[in-house]
Amino acid sequence: MYECKKSDQYDTADVPTYEEVTPYRRQTNEKYRLVVLVGPVGVGLNELKRKLLISDTQHYGVTVPHTTRARRSQESDGVEYIFISKHLFETDVQNNKFIEYGEYKNNYYGTSIDSVRSVLAKNKVCLLDVQPHTVKHLRTLEFKPYVIFIKPPSIERLRETRKNAKIISSRDDQGAAKPFTEEDFQEMIKSAQVMESQYGHLFDKIIINDDLTVAFKELKTTFDKLETETHWVPVSWLHS
Repeated sequence: MYECKKSDQYDTADVPTYEEVTPYRRQTNEKYRLVVLVGPVGVGLNELKRKLLISDTQHYGVTVPHTTRARRSQESDGVEYIFISKHLFETDVQNNKFIEYGEYKNNYYGTSIDSVRSVLAKNKVCLLDVQPHTVKHLRTLEFKPYVIFIKPPSIERLRETRKNAKIISSRDDQGAAKPFTEEDFQEMIKSAQVMESQYGHLFDKIIINDDLTVAFKELKTTFDKLETETHWVPVSWLHS
């Protein structure tokens, strides 16, 4: 798994734990709010995202990541990945064009700001999963992000419900799946606790993924409300 990095300009962009807020309701002519999903490795975030995409491919979309690795014969540029040179990737990093990026086996992988804009421009809800420290970069008038934390159940429930499940051992696209271990469960719980402690004030919704079907139903209900009801957002988002 590569270590995610962020652009230097965001290092001091701390978000206060309290902000002045105001009611906001999306108008029909506005782009959808960016939906950011965060959670520890193995919690089931990717599966929930996959189920959302399948449920309505015309309504939900995901970003296409950039990479510097060579394109494989079965791949098409702009579909699985956007393939660019290492020099261009590094230039884009210097110009703060990536939300987050990392290196794996001497190749760069990253999610660009423009890839988010591309999904939103198609009048779709953009589903973006990132490391929690990245969330503060996205809290802008342009994106108005709604942040959902996918939280694991107790370690006892993990042992019961994930004993036959598998976890992807790498973020590379050829990462192998392996059975969960006790260490995986403990790391998931520990990671979730750290995320909630350090970034909990940025979360708009917390969903516990105990049962995938139940969690997905709650996620869908959350999306329906997000698009039709009034929510509180920072005043700065509407008066920037």
